Amino acid sequence: MAESSVVVCKSCKKPYPITAAIFSFGEDKDTKTWDSYWKRVPIYDEILDFLRKMMNLQLKRYLKKYVHPSEKTLEPGGGSAYVSAMLQEEGQEAFALDYAALPLKIARDTLKSKATLVQGDMFNMPFVNNSFDLTFNNSTLEHFSNPGDALKEMVRVTKPGKFVFVGVPFTYGPLAMYKLKKSSFKGAWDGKTYDRTGLKKLFKDAGLEIVGSRTFFFRCFVGVVGKKTEERQE
Repeated sequence: MAESSVVVCKSCKKPYPITAAIFSFGEDKDTKTWDSYWKRVPIYDEILDFLRKMMNLQLKRYLKKYVHPSEKTLEPGGGSAYVSAMLQEEGQEAFALDYAALPLKIARDTLKSKATLVQGDMFNMPFVNNSFDLTFNNSTLEHFSNPGDALKEMVRVTKPGKFVFVGVPFTYGPLAMYKLKKSSFKGAWDGKTYDRTGLKKLFKDAGLEIVGSRTFFFRCFVGVVGKKTEERQE
């Protein structure tokens, strides 16, 4: 199936390139805003480095309640996918997907991530139904006008009886004030905020059974865990 620099889809016979350990099921398109964000912010330096590590460590510890060693995890729309890098190091088989190449290169080159890195469309992911034991992201769905469609795609690739987690900026937390700043990075970090009720409704509309909810990182984010019921099997 695979050559040295390309993977060929068994179904459609379309070739997809492998670029230095990043599987490319797409190409950069309309990524200017986010490319500017990743280049603009010193992602892994000093104070920002410390804060991101603290947040992602909290999130990793929470998510590990819902996944066992050697099980498969997927982080779609996770940028440089810090949590996936840690999960891979701790025994999970971690996959990370983003539509832009730049954050995946940061994952590969700066984080030295051993997770499987995939460039592709979160709304049409290149994975078969019922593939993962845990599908998750944080600070992602708030940027979409159609977050329910993204969540349903996350559900599609999750195994029946397994879990989906989403974290988003909390309406009643510090990030709710961020978009009021004149220097706010429009189109990037200042997406929609959610309260628990709104996020839970999104999960229920996607057919998920809600099994957990929490705020984290100084109440900046609210997260919900849902279980894909047997009735949701594709």
